[in-house]
Amino acid sequence: MNRWTHILPAACGLAFLLSSTGCAANKNAQEAQRAVSDYFVGDYTQAVKRLGPISAKTDGDFVLNNLRLGSAALADYDLDLAEGAFLRAYEVLNSVGVNDGGRTLGAVLVSENIRIWRGEPYERAMANFYLGLVYYMRQDYGNARAAFENALFKIRDYSGDKPNPDQYREQESNFALAYVMLGRCYQRLRRDDDAAKTFRRVAEMKQYLAELADPRVHAESNVLLVVDFGYGPHKVTNFDGAIVGFAPTPQEVGPAPPPRVEVDGAAYGADALARPPVDIVALAQDRRWQSLDTIRTLKSAVGTGLMAGGLVYGTQHDARPEIALAAILGGMLLKATSQADTRQWEMVPRTTYVIPLKLPPGRHDITVSFPDTAGVRQEWRGLFAPPEGDEATYYFRMQRYGTAPRDWPPPAIARAQAEAGPHADSRP
Repeated sequence: MNRWTHILPAACGLAFLLSSTGCAANKNAQEAQRAVSDYFVGDYTQAVKRLGPISAKTDGDFVLNNLRLGSAALADYDLDLAEGAFLRAYEVLNSVGVNDGGRTLGAVLVSENIRIWRGEPYERAMANFYLGLVYYMRQDYGNARAAFENALFKIRDYSGDKPNPDQYREQESNFALAYVMLGRCYQRLRRDDDAAKTFRRVAEMKQYLAELADPRVHAESNVLLVVDFGYGPHKVTNFDGAIVGFAPTPQEVGPAPPPRVEVDGAAYGADALARPPVDIVALAQDRRWQSLDTIRTLKSAVGTGLMAGGLVYGTQHDARPEIALAAILGGMLLKATSQADTRQWEMVPRTTYVIPLKLPPGRHDITVSFPDTAGVRQEWRGLFAPPEGDEATYYFRMQRYGTAPRDWPPPAIARAQAEAGPHADSRP
């Protein structure tokens, strides 16, 4: 009993210290969550206002907050702000060794949360996709092509029941969403052979996208709708907070519902085209699209072993209390610092529909709704369809809230047009 007189108070003291440190409020994180809540209810302008100051802070959430800002600004049609935010995140995500040196060492010894957030592979793919989308909306097809190509980075396929980070094979990306947009870029750049090859790749990956992968459909369209629906999965941990998983699963939520497109009050008949090129809920379950957190898992396992070993050793008659104490405290420290990094880009959609339309030139009221999902509907009044040979791209962020009809142009586009002068058109 005497040997535990010193061990237990010290262990309890360390546990209290670690728990109180972990509960310290982070004002920037709280403000970011308020902005995310604003985004969920469709108040994109307020979300942008909250995220602006904190996205400039070069801390571990720099990439994450800029992606949040880019999502809010894109939905608000502030394309200048969206481009800048996505580009800042893009530059960090595509840099080499961003988490090398002191930051990586600190993550091993203290906490993963001091690492620069770089997201899961599917989040990085969507970051590149959105940067490409902003360029595409501005008809900067060269930069759009580069961004979409970056969204198709090689993915690591770890095989075996016990994946080893040093034993993997690289595979071509199956991110069909970026392939569709890349094919359109090639068409606009007059690289028809590359476009045909890219669309053929889409049809090979997902046969149900055969009609969406028809190059003629895209070549003849003059209006493109890019429609974000739902939200991606959230991270979950196991009983001791060490292993990250993703929920919900595709089986829990069922297939992505089909959208209905109406133009000037009449159904357009885009059912064959309005098919989901990606399901991020399913993608997150694919091992190839997950990050291997071996350091976290190792620290958790070692921590459990040290704690158990210290307790067993401390019960022995000839045990030395200081050794038992060191093992228990060391195990507690490792366990406390092996908690999963559950930060995530909450605005990532479940899926993104790419719907090419061929409309008579002029103004149109366009509505996208999801009849199988109550309350998810968005109408834009006065969208501009250019003459044959040109195109306009419009982004719809589907929400359950903030679904009142919106008039084109939105405030951000109107300001940009005013600055551009009287000859500017009304496209994004």
